This record gives sequence, C-alpha cells and structure tokens, in this order.
Amino acid sequence: MSGPNPSQPSNSNPYFDMNWKQFEQFFGGKMPFPPASEIPGDLSWVDGYIKDVMKQAMPQAQTQGLKHHFHTEVFDTHRNIIVKVHIPDKAQARKIRVLLNVSTLRLEGLPQDKSQMVRLPSLVNASSCKAVYRNGILQLHMRKQSSEHPFYEIDVRF
Repeated sequence: MSGPNPSQPSNSNPYFDMNWKQFEQFFGGKMPFPPASEIPGDLSWVDGYIKDVMKQAMPQAQTQGLKHHFHTEVFDTHRNIIVKVHIPDKAQARKIRVLLNVSTLRLEGLPQDKSQMVRLPSLVNASSCKAVYRNGILQLHMRKQSSEHPFYEIDVRF
C-alpha cells in the first residue's frame, strides 16, 4: 500500500478535500505527505509540521516568550501539591514575589514587569505553603484542602 496521492481526490477522506496547491503557496513550499504506514484519515502528523513551519517563520517570538516565563512542574500527591519553578539565576529568583490563593500561584517581578500564573490542580490551604529555593529551582509545598470536611464551623461573638 502506498501513501495518499493528492492528485486523486477521495470523497471519504477530509485530507483530500483540501486545496493543497493553495496551502503550499501560502506556506511557501511542498507539503510533506504522511508515510504509507500512517492510519488513513489520521492527521496528527500535521501538528508537528505546522509547529516546524511556525518556528522557522517566527524564531524570535519563541525566544522572547521564554524570557518572561519560567518552566514549571506541578505534582499532585495524595495530600499535597508540589510546584517546581525553574529559575536558574539566583539574583533573579530573589526578585520574584510569590503569591498564592486557594487555586492559583502567581509569580510577580519577572522581566519587563510581567507576571506568571500557575493554575493548581486542586484547592490548597494557602497558609500551609512552604517554599525553598535550591540549585536553580524554587520548590513550593502546600497542603490540599480537606474534602472530608468542606465546611468549617465559625464562632460567632454575641
């Protein structure tokens, strides 16, 4: 079995319904067709191709975006949420202001007065947060809010 042929249209496959000549003119080159081993109708390979085209078209946009945001990792354990923020420069890490509410972590003081938001996968008790900066990583541990007792009794003064 060979790969699809763009000159032979097929009514059952949306891949062939597209005007490929116009697409190639717009992107300035030939569109690579998927290998024969691909599943017919599977267009997942297009995603990688478009990302490559965008990287070639706008390389400066990618590097500029990286200056304003730090790589983060979020871990969801049974009782805790752990967030790791990779900040290689210790001087820059000292300038960062860390704010936390029950569902979001916000980093302020990034270059050009930017801020970065990290949505947490579970609600947390913000006052339980402990943060440590070590070896280029800001690590935050916070306890999840208890789901067993979602209501808290409030003392009322009379």
